[in-house]
Amino acid sequence: MKKIFCVILGIVLLGTSGCLSLTASMKKRLVKIENEYIDMETVEDGIFEGHSELAPVKVDVKVLVKNHKLIKVELLRHECGLGHTADVIVDKMVEQNTWDVDAVSGATVSSGVIKNAVNKALR
Repeated sequence: MKKIFCVILGIVLLGTSGCLSLTASMKKRLVKIENEYIDMETVEDGIFEGHSELAPVKVDVKVLVKNHKLIKVELLRHECGLGHTADVIVDKMVEQNTWDVDAVSGATVSSGVIKNAVNKALR
């Protein structure tokens, strides 16, 4: 019984270690994603689409701009593990009229990839 417990504990510890390592690696790559300064006063009316990915997170967005205001930011695709809590970030973008909002706690990578997709759409 002790052997089985030790084996299970070892598997759990290895899995946890692997996940933490992957998350740290993704956060380092997230810092390297390039976003450009966007002055909403120069963004024309229209519907724009953007894509960004940082494996395994993939995002496609559709952005509606009217009178230099973000009217709607729609997530067309958000493939991620547990990062769906970041989906609310698009509402913050509309409220604050900018792509550059604070990340959702616990979904830093998904937040960053969504922000980058919207940034690309607005360029």
